[in-house]
Amino acid sequence: MSKITIGLDNTADLGDELNKKHGFKMVNMGVVIGDKIYKDCDLTPQDIYDAVEKQNIVPKTNAALETDYQELFENATKNGGEIIHFSIGDKLSASHGNAKRAAMRLERATVIDSKHLSVATGMLAMKAKEMFDEGKSVTEVVEKVNIMRDKIEMGFIINDLKYLYKGGRVTGLKLLGANLLKIRPSLEMNDGKLVPGKKFKGDFAKAVKEYSKFRIDQAGGMNAIDDAYCIIGHSDIDEAIIQGFEKDMQDAGFKKVIRLMVGTTITTHCGRNTVGLAFVRK
Repeated sequence: MSKITIGLDNTADLGDELNKKHGFKMVNMGVVIGDKIYKDCDLTPQDIYDAVEKQNIVPKTNAALETDYQELFENATKNGGEIIHFSIGDKLSASHGNAKRAAMRLERATVIDSKHLSVATGMLAMKAKEMFDEGKSVTEVVEKVNIMRDKIEMGFIINDLKYLYKGGRVTGLKLLGANLLKIRPSLEMNDGKLVPGKKFKGDFAKAVKEYSKFRIDQAGGMNAIDDAYCIIGHSDIDEAIIQGFEKDMQDAGFKKVIRLMVGTTITTHCGRNTVGLAFVRK
């Protein structure tokens, strides 16, 4: 069997430890701060907070470059190797299109539109690694992850709309109304798009607790969910809140709860106190 490489956009937010454990190869996105562009791996969420809160600069994100994908794919397919790459959703970024164009030049490079972002994309890559370790072929893995992709539930709850407002994604009126009413908005993936979800009110810790229950109920309860594991992805957040979220997921019935910090792409758009949850329906 030829050597198989699994590639990921760095927006998968799995972190250095899991990426190294599974041998994933990363392609970096761009983050623009002022007149400078950086690789997302060269910045931390704190750099984003400092730009917004100390310098009043609104960072922006750039798609991964076609040339970066080409370099990864060519290296992975040397000497008969194969690569399967999981990109951030096509409807969320031009990265997927860039990856597809790079793969067209090679016979053994496969690009999967994850139709997701952040840790949900990472879940697909982890499942692929598990199946490759079992000896399954690229064709088998592609078929199964495409089925799994449509069963992944992914969403976020956000403390406030400040970063989305600064980035031009919500109006000043919505920001004012949300702040006055202490509305904690949520976002969820729907057919590859990130769309507004249910709004929660009141103290953020209380809203997060309500959100955790809502996500399980929305999916049809634990009887409708694969309870092997879920992944929590979060930005700079109070430790007590995130520990409470973990416990809620454990009490709900997940055998394993993986907790990860999101990277600079999610931080750029959503800011501090953002909590995401990904799991798979049966």
